[in-house]
Amino acid sequence: MKKISNYSIRTTIGLIVTAVLILNLGQGITKGIQTIEKSEKDLLLSSLIPHDFITIISDSGFLAYLGSGTVEDPYVIEGFNITTTYDTGIYISDTTKYFIIRNCYVDAEGYGIYISSVADGTATIANNTCNNNLYIGITLGGSGSSTVINNTCRNNNYGIYLSNSDSSTVINNTCSNNNEYGIYLDYSGSSTVVNNTCNNIDFSIYLRYSSSSTVANNTCSNNNVYGIFLRYSDDSTVANNMCNNNNYIGIFLEDSGSSTVVNNTCSNNNYGIFLSGSDSLTVVDNTFTNCGLYTIGGSIDTYLSHTVENNWVNGKKLGYYTNLESTIIGEPVYGQLILVNCTNVTVRDQILNKASVGLSLHYCTYSIINNNTCSNNYYRGIYLGTSTFFVVTYNLLQENGGYGIYLVFSDNNLIHHNNFVDNNLGETSQAYDSEPTNTWYDTETLEGNYWSDWSGTGNYTIDGSADSIDLYPFDEPVGSTTTEHTSVESTTDENPLSFTFTLLMVVVTLMLTRIISKKAKK
Repeated sequence: MKKISNYSIRTTIGLIVTAVLILNLGQGITKGIQTIEKSEKDLLLSSLIPHDFITIISDSGFLAYLGSGTVEDPYVIEGFNITTTYDTGIYISDTTKYFIIRNCYVDAEGYGIYISSVADGTATIANNTCNNNLYIGITLGGSGSSTVINNTCRNNNYGIYLSNSDSSTVINNTCSNNNEYGIYLDYSGSSTVVNNTCNNIDFSIYLRYSSSSTVANNTCSNNNVYGIFLRYSDDSTVANNMCNNNNYIGIFLEDSGSSTVVNNTCSNNNYGIFLSGSDSLTVVDNTFTNCGLYTIGGSIDTYLSHTVENNWVNGKKLGYYTNLESTIIGEPVYGQLILVNCTNVTVRDQILNKASVGLSLHYCTYSIINNNTCSNNYYRGIYLGTSTFFVVTYNLLQENGGYGIYLVFSDNNLIHHNNFVDNNLGETSQAYDSEPTNTWYDTETLEGNYWSDWSGTGNYTIDGSADSIDLYPFDEPVGSTTTEHTSVESTTDENPLSFTFTLLMVVVTLMLTRIISKKAKK
């Protein structure tokens, strides 16, 4: 008998090992490189030597500084206060020698420290403070295998920016209170971004075209838009990060297939983790508080390619189930539910509150949603995407930030005897429907749904291109039904095909066929 979770022991062990390695990676790199200097991140300006801007455009430019330019004895630029109206405080390009910039304070007109086209592995930027630069605190362009460690970059437009600098390490930096980005990697694959603090910005950590990178152990909170954003960055790992109180998304993966999102904490974001257009993702051991997981876009194969296991929403399980048949999900142990390619499934008696979306169904058919409570979710209470022949009854949809129920590319569904209370406040409707074959009332009893914002006379209009209406709204809230709780596991293992359930689905199908036939005659 097919089980709900086929997450193998080998995969589990592999993920545990990966997480441990990531933790050790962050600690190991930090311990190894921090021996460069142990000074405070925020430098005491009075201890620094005032200095004009520095420009070095060949190896000979290093001759004014201590060192010999080898890996064992790099050139050292350190201990300067460079406060200047010149465009760039420290600019180094087209060099082949090893060098370190450390313990400097840089406040320039445009860029603090700018490293361009130096030989791979030769640049180390450590323990500097780069504040109040109009554009970027620290920039590396075309300088692979560089190390940026223990720096503070505040009140710039970008804190740290790497472009075309593969295999670089950005570790233990503080990049808070910048305007747009804390740390931005562009075309810098196989890089490591570990143990950084990036708060109070628009975008905390942003990777673009930077595949096979690791983003781990970072704190990305209180940002205006995103905590961590991976775009076009396949085969990457996002692990052990804290992404809290971001105004929009904690962790966002867009077109970043075969990546792993493991053991992150996401609290009080609109969306905890947002997946868009990315195949074969692994989302495991993440903890959500007052938010959840949201998936959008892609074909059914995209949804089925993901591994989503052992995640928690508000202290309860995040259920991500695929390919279920003739199953009852009735035990109220879930904080959020996502179903994909399921048939003849009943979801009942769940309390799905304060997630991003309470209940999401994608590519599902002939199912029942009954007697659930979905309240205070950021985006929606119940979402049906490309899902047909559903009966949705006796659910409480209350105070969700968006629509209580949202139907898109989902037809021949029957929705009645639900309570819609204060959803999508300030807008025109509490529900959305894109297909004209859905019916928002019981065709036998001529009873619809309760809408807290109904005027009391006439129909209730549903938002969406279908121009759907509830012909028979209730004046008062509808009472709930009561059922016995049944776990999805026991139903699947012990009762694969319930006669009563099958009979009910036949009746539902006949009713919907009758509705369609009546509409066709009209």
